[in-house]
Formats: sequence, C-alpha cells, structure tokens
Amino acid sequence: MTTANSTSHPMRILYFATINIVEKLFLTLKLNLGRNPHVAYLPSFGSNNQRHHNMKQTTLTTAIMILLSSTIFGQLKKDLNIDFMLRGHLYVKSSIIDSSALGGFGSSKNLPKKINDSLNLNSNGLLLKIDTTQKTLINDIYNGYKFYIANNTDTIVKLRASDSRLSVIAEVFYKGKWKPIEYLPSSWCGNSYHNVYLKQNEYWEFDIPKFTGKIKVKLRYKLIMGIDKYLYSNEILTSINKGQLENKEGHKSNGIMDPYND
Repeated sequence: MTTANSTSHPMRILYFATINIVEKLFLTLKLNLGRNPHVAYLPSFGSNNQRHHNMKQTTLTTAIMILLSSTIFGQLKKDLNIDFMLRGHLYVKSSIIDSSALGGFGSSKNLPKKINDSLNLNSNGLLLKIDTTQKTLINDIYNGYKFYIANNTDTIVKLRASDSRLSVIAEVFYKGKWKPIEYLPSSWCGNSYHNVYLKQNEYWEFDIPKFTGKIKVKLRYKLIMGIDKYLYSNEILTSINKGQLENKEGHKSNGIMDPYND
C-alpha cells in the first residue's frame, strides 16, 4: 500500500534550490564587504579602481538578492486555482489499533490531539470546523486554512478509512444544490479498508486549500459516516472554477502496491 502524504511537490525542489542560490549570494555579499562587515560598499583593501569594482559588484549582488527574494516568496504564496476535482486528502492515525483490519494499509502520522480551549472546539457532539482565522501554507506554496474534526461526545467515535484516508470531501453550493468538488478514489485491495478511532476530548487537525476561481460559492466539508448518514462542517465563502465540478484529478497507479486508478 502507498503511504499517505508520501509524494513531494515538484515546486518544493525549486524552492529549496532557489534558497540555496540566495544563501550563496549572501555569502558573496558578506565577502565583498571586506574586513569591516558593518560598513557596506567600503572595502578596506585594494586600489580605488578595485574599490569601485567591488562596490558595483556588491550593489549588483544586493539587487539580485532582493529581486529573487521578492519574486520567490511572492509567487509561492498563492490561492489554489484549478479546474478539476481533488482526490480526498484528509489522512489520520487512529487513537486505537483496529484489531479487525486485515493489515497492510497505508499509514499516516496525523495523530489525534487533546482538545484545548484556545481552539474553540467545545461544541457538543462530533464537530467538523473550518477555521478561516487559522491561516496555513500547503507544500510551501498554496494558502490554506485549518480544518478540525473534534470529538466532544461521551463515547469513542469509529470512522471508516481507506489507507488512512477519511471519507471526507469538500462541497460547494452551486445553482441551488450542494455539489462535490472532491472525490474519494476506490481501492481494489481489501487490505486498504479499516477503521480509525477518535477518543473523547480529542481532535484531528488538517490543512485545507484556499480555492480561487471565477465562480463565487459557499463551501463546506462532508463526512460520510454510513449509508445516507452524513455530518457537515460550517460554511465559508470562496470561489472555484467550473471544471472542479466535472473533471476528476485522476491518478496513475505506481504498481501493484498502489491499488488506486482514479
């Protein structure tokens, strides 16, 4: 089975490569400052021509650093603008081991945490909450919000999962109906399916994308708990593209250990 959240984003490589360039430029700048690092553009050695050359080189280096920094960080932080339905992406680690599972399912490191008053998750029952006041960054690129599933009941909550992926999807209110903009891929391997448990006074925490597009809509998350049994989060305002209502993200299996084709 595949391990949840194991795929690295290609832009992450670009990000760290660029950071490496900036660090090298910074080192060059530091060397160009001469023996007194507190006095910029005034090297304490060499002829006037050399000093003039060093001053120009240092100025150019500084300009490149500023340009790179503003370009990199300005471009990396953006809302998610796509034209397809995302695959379900909320993975969890169970509070209790599922002794009935066949074993061999994909795992997650997203352990439950104890509920505290600072998160305002104290509503009665099982709670799904989108918190737009808690900003986050996904894959070092995309703006997002925090999303919580909290157990304020007096019993342990049992939920179905597929390779540690919860049956939770995002929906939007479009043309008078709630419609999914995410989907749950199906595994052909029976080992993928198991239960996860959330104890009393515990919660799971997730990063969810902040979408942007041409169509303004209301958005919520839906937890599928059984046949015709659902639980919904609060609603927020956002915008999407029409393709998010129609086209699946898709997935190409990486081999026999990857039992998903969509």
